[in-house]
Amino acid sequence: MKRKDFSNLEITVQNKKETLFEHENYIAGTAPNLRGIHSTMYFQTPLETKISTNYLSKESTTPEIELSLFLTESLNAVKKGIEANLTIDAIVLKLSFETKIGENHFNEIAKIRAARMLWAKLIKQFNPKNQSSLALNISATITSPFNAFQAILGGCQQITAKDTAHLFFEEETAILKTIDPWAGSTFIEKRTEEIANEAWLLFKKQNN
Repeated sequence: MKRKDFSNLEITVQNKKETLFEHENYIAGTAPNLRGIHSTMYFQTPLETKISTNYLSKESTTPEIELSLFLTESLNAVKKGIEANLTIDAIVLKLSFETKIGENHFNEIAKIRAARMLWAKLIKQFNPKNQSSLALNISATITSPFNAFQAILGGCQQITAKDTAHLFFEEETAILKTIDPWAGSTFIEKRTEEIANEAWLLFKKQNN
């Protein structure tokens, strides 16, 4: 697959300390291509509904529990939209996932990748007409520059930070040019699958 040229990307620090960067919208884990490009890049515009798990304690909440709660809230939002006679494609345009990045490097990368897989699995059940509806918009809240590294490698499109130290990754590395860089890693793929499977089981139990 030909990679897009991201050499001219810029990260803009806004007044509210939100840093936006462009990153490929992809659906990790979707057969047959883990790194398929499903939409054109753009700076993310403010969405009406952020499904946030930032209130959860990282010390007492596993990635599986976090994603199961995210799926439940997503399902509720979709149902409300359908009740309002909106199409699934119109509904998902207004939804995004907001998560806090923890300190477990591999778990956080796998969690973000699993979130994309589970979102696609959930939304497919509503038969969207647009393939881009299966691509999840994810924003990450970070407390240290290293957290930005995990967020970018996982595929987040937006980062909220207290300072600009994490701009190092945009200015001094090429990781923004790479789609799903951990794809194919035995450990990350296995951990992504483990988190996704357990989160889906918890989600089903919560909504039976």
